[in-house]
Amino acid sequence: MNTKKTFSFFVLIFTCFQLIAQTDKIYTRAGDVLVGEFKSMQKAVLVFDTDYADKEFQIDWTEIDGLEIGNSIIYTSDGIRYYGGLKPMLDKGRLVRVIAKDQEIIMPLDDIVQITSIKVNLKERIIISLDAGFSLTKANSVRQTSAQGKASYTGDKWRFNANFSNVGTVQKDVDPTDRTEGGFTITRDIYRNAMIMGGSEFLSNSEQMLDLRSTGRLGVGYYIIRNSQIYFQAGAGLALSREHYGGDNPTKANSFEGLGLAEFNAYNLSDFSFMAQMYTYPSFTDWGRWRVNADISLKYDLPLDFYIKLSYIHNFDSNPLIDVSKNDYVFKSSIGWEWD
Repeated sequence: MNTKKTFSFFVLIFTCFQLIAQTDKIYTRAGDVLVGEFKSMQKAVLVFDTDYADKEFQIDWTEIDGLEIGNSIIYTSDGIRYYGGLKPMLDKGRLVRVIAKDQEIIMPLDDIVQITSIKVNLKERIIISLDAGFSLTKANSVRQTSAQGKASYTGDKWRFNANFSNVGTVQKDVDPTDRTEGGFTITRDIYRNAMIMGGSEFLSNSEQMLDLRSTGRLGVGYYIIRNSQIYFQAGAGLALSREHYGGDNPTKANSFEGLGLAEFNAYNLSDFSFMAQMYTYPSFTDWGRWRVNADISLKYDLPLDFYIKLSYIHNFDSNPLIDVSKNDYVFKSSIGWEWD
């Protein structure tokens, strides 16, 4: 085989591999047809890769009229998971045929809440966001800085979320204050919209003389509402907290607690997304004591994966171990960047 034939042979092989990889099709409501490689769809955003673009396309799920994709995991609003592909039904409106093992189902696109291609690698399942903020008040010489980081991984049945944030305040003639919190949650789907969850969180706050409060938790949760625009989940379980207060009379204590949680997330609001989360801890060790952690945020997406965000965090303790305020809250604005 001479050099010319050898070169032609490898070009043919490469072209065949390209054609095999570029077999997915996306049909938009504007009448466009994209041919390439489907990556994923979650939180109403579809990710699609083509040879003729430097970056992956991110398309609003409501703008999709049909899909033709291969082996994927398709999650529906009623908690059923299908392993198979999708075929469009363009003459029937926003309907698709789910072609799974030994069955074929017709369903509206709006009933599909997540799709993960089996070919997607680990890197494409990870999302990382970083943001920071700064404020200065001249009247009383107050400077406040904030920083926050989040990371998440979404697998076929497992999910992992971690977060860390710090707020520091410096004011003339007043001792500086520092507030640091973070934690992680591991979730495992068990049946349809039900899941089991475990994790831990920690908080330190110099203003309340709280050196460290760490809480481990384990519980079950359920998606009460889950569709292509929003989800609302609730859950219950048990928790164990360890607290260490400083000051003139250092105090330590352990507390066995119940756990109640609720989370609401709206992510199909044009370039906005809204999240509200609350954890409630009624103590069994110190009967009558309640702790509540709430986190509310509104995010607006900017070009180049940047965003601006407003956040409100509130921690309530009905009966602190020492004489400090029952309420601790932070309101902050920040600008950030997300990698996915």
